[in-house]
Amino acid sequence: MGPEDRAFIEEAARALDASMRELEEEEERLKEIIGEERTQELGAYLRREFEPVDIEEIRRTLDFDDRRLISVWIRLERNRARRVAAGRSAMTLNAGRDDIDISAFDKPKKK
Repeated sequence: MGPEDRAFIEEAARALDASMRELEEEEERLKEIIGEERTQELGAYLRREFEPVDIEEIRRTLDFDDRRLISVWIRLERNRARRVAAGRSAMTLNAGRDDIDISAFDKPKKK
């Protein structure tokens, strides 16, 4: 990988860091609006810790802020995974080892 690849990875990492900071600020703002109890309930909903009947009941009661917070959590998780991948790529480049296959460290796709 050449210097262009290194610059691309570094720029992607900076963009992801900025995006995650914005999402974390939005997360905190929404948590204040929603309240601690509802935030915990939404976290459990997202992790699917409830029975299907309860999940459907919660889904029916979701308002705009609830949906927005869930969206922010999903985007944060995705961006964190991408940032980890960018970091691994940068470490591989910095080590000067083109023989390391970083795709082996990627998280398997959920079906």
